[in-house]
Amino acid sequence: MNLLNNMLGKVAFASRSLVGGARLVRNGRPIAGLIGKFTASMVIVGASSVSFAQESKVSCQTCHTKQGGELGTSVHHSLACQECHSGEDAFMMAKNDLAKFLSRSADSQLIFDHGKSFLGKPSRKEVPERCGTCHADVARMNPYGLHTDQLARYWTSGHGKALRDEGNEKVAVCIDCHGSHNIKTGHDPESKTYPLNVPDTCSSCHADKDLMAEAGLPVEVVSEYRDSVHGKLLYEQGDTGAPTCATCHGNHSAIPPGFSTIGAVCGQCHQHESSMFATSIHATLDGHKGCVQCHGGGADRHFHHIERITKPPGILIERYAHLLESKPDPTAAQVAEAINPSPKQIINHALATCMDCHEELEDDESLPKLFKLLDDIAAAELQYVETANRLEHVGQGVLLVENQRFLFEAAKTHLIALAPTQHTLNNEKVAEKVAAMNDVCAQVNGQLDELEAGLTMRYKLLAPIWIFAVLFSIAIYAKYKQLKGQWVKPLK
Repeated sequence: MNLLNNMLGKVAFASRSLVGGARLVRNGRPIAGLIGKFTASMVIVGASSVSFAQESKVSCQTCHTKQGGELGTSVHHSLACQECHSGEDAFMMAKNDLAKFLSRSADSQLIFDHGKSFLGKPSRKEVPERCGTCHADVARMNPYGLHTDQLARYWTSGHGKALRDEGNEKVAVCIDCHGSHNIKTGHDPESKTYPLNVPDTCSSCHADKDLMAEAGLPVEVVSEYRDSVHGKLLYEQGDTGAPTCATCHGNHSAIPPGFSTIGAVCGQCHQHESSMFATSIHATLDGHKGCVQCHGGGADRHFHHIERITKPPGILIERYAHLLESKPDPTAAQVAEAINPSPKQIINHALATCMDCHEELEDDESLPKLFKLLDDIAAAELQYVETANRLEHVGQGVLLVENQRFLFEAAKTHLIALAPTQHTLNNEKVAEKVAAMNDVCAQVNGQLDELEAGLTMRYKLLAPIWIFAVLFSIAIYAKYKQLKGQWVKPLK
């Protein structure tokens, strides 16, 4: 202020000097006054310019550098901070104050006034609606081909219901699965929603013992999934098409599928098995747990350790060939145990939950029928691998077995069809498929018998020729010796 007063005094003195102390008037007003006021205003502008030069224009990224960097590499890189937080685009700030803010400690009491329109960091309860501002807007999402029902689906999920109806802010919200500023597309391997990362994303909550204890949910589901056939496909083979948590539970509408809908959920991939199971007696029972009853049930299990009962035909053939290396003449039981022990193992696991309905298994005719069904399938697998092994062995010789290989593909088709058929729990239908496969194997073996018999016959027909050739060779050699004795004389 002293500087400004001094400057104004000098201006007044200069104006008086310019007019020689006279009161010049223009339009009834003293010119000296006009000059003084004009000059004073110029000084004020100059003083403001001096002050402005000591200030800096700052944006959100000036202070929030980490968040700005993350946002710059995310799918939202084209959005401004104000899209989510509102507030001004930029602020003028004295350089000294800015330096204080940038160097402040974590426990600093410095507070920056972002203005009345600034919404700030949303609470966890506000996050879904804040994200839904755009993601539930058809006009904004149409250019990107994104669904606009994510928010509505979220409110139907177990997470959304607990948040809205119970006020439980410990449940998952958008930022827990997608991140806040570093949001990536689900196709990006660094994204938390990339298939290989989904189980880890879900496990951040569902493997937390304390959090799951509060919610009354089992914490073992994550480890069960990792050991399941689906988890092994994902982790061991890197198959991003393998089912993950979101495949079965949904993503935004995540909710445990009711047992009445498990068949529909599994049927999205296993269509034939689902349609076959729908014809079984278990499909009509309200208390039955569906697919997971056999494939993931059992004592101390939580229906996520999904096991595969059937094995690909090629695996069965490889295992049988390996067995023959140590046991040239194995029994049927040894073959079944070596090539596919899973059926009875899995049923034994599930027996505990079977007893919810079948209380007296010893007196229940269902169990013998079930094991008869499994025995029929095991016998079919034995027939298949024995025929395959013989076909391979014969094909390594001089005989051409391409026609038989082609015919044997029908047996493979019937064997594969046994997998969904057994879900009917209908012994007659399973027996039909087994009979069809055995019939093909019998045809293949019959044709191989004919080929080998023909080869044996050709060997037998060649025997006289070989005998004649040997006798003729002996006679020629005897004649040679005779002529040599008569005509060839030794040198002296």
